[in-house]
Amino acid sequence: MNILIDNKKVNFAEDDFPMLIHGAEKTGASFFSVSLLANLLNDGHKVLFFSSYQIAKDDFKKQAHSEKDKVIMIDSGEEQDFIDTINNTTYSSERIVLIKNMDNYSPKLFNVVKNLKLVIFSGDLDKCKFAGDLINKTFASKILFSSSEKYPQYNLAGLPKYCGKIISDKYSGVIRLDTEK
Repeated sequence: MNILIDNKKVNFAEDDFPMLIHGAEKTGASFFSVSLLANLLNDGHKVLFFSSYQIAKDDFKKQAHSEKDKVIMIDSGEEQDFIDTINNTTYSSERIVLIKNMDNYSPKLFNVVKNLKLVIFSGDLDKCKFAGDLINKTFASKILFSSSEKYPQYNLAGLPKYCGKIISDKYSGVIRLDTEK
């Protein structure tokens, strides 16, 4: 699936990270995050995928078309398993790390990855235990699928499901997946 900003195809590069993707439940942020990581993998990047939900892992596997050596997928959704993997993975700084469902984890997880450049935090800021740390962190790209009480932004009203607003030095506009074949 291609990623479109204002209906133009984009390919994210290392200077687009770190990245924050916020979306309340049922806004499409979750599926977008999984598809984004699959696109990055399919474009040749090494990735590390962490989610607490099996359905997200299954969606990723359906979209990923790359060598298995480029993917680390943590089977469990347990925070400590993720932390151990990060700490024991050689060159984890060269992998794009997706932390999906960030709102299910503690500040301990944030402290382990806060200095990684190639990281995507995805989930609901309003339910996240380390939202304050995220709000104060500098992100190269922010993608917002819904309003947040903890991080109020304007111009988000009326976004259709699966569409978000991207804010970065490089991009600005409506971001979505191109689901047409």
